[in-house]
Amino acid sequence: MVPLIDVVLVLLVLFILAAPMAAQSVKVKIPKTAATTPAQAIASINVYLQSDGRIFDQQGKPLDVSSMRKPLEVAPDEQPPTVRIWSDRDVRYAFLANLIVDVRKLGYSQISLMTQP
Repeated sequence: MVPLIDVVLVLLVLFILAAPMAAQSVKVKIPKTAATTPAQAIASINVYLQSDGRIFDQQGKPLDVSSMRKPLEVAPDEQPPTVRIWSDRDVRYAFLANLIVDVRKLGYSQISLMTQP
């Protein structure tokens, strides 16, 4: 029984020493993508997110996400528009995640993150 306890304690020490090495972060550079054109024109709402967290509409006016038209206000025979989020390259992830959550709370189910070639 004692040798089994010794083996378990050695394994426990190894896991304690190896855990911090496995939790280190890795820097990732997001790749550029090839530009593609949609097969058909889809109704969409363009939202522009800057690196400081400010949100603008297509005309360059500041946008409050809660003032966006809800998809439930669309005619029943129409498909709700897609929300296209154009994010600055240096935007903090928290800003982008909060914007996606806010858009989802409004009821939009189709959200696209746009990239530039």
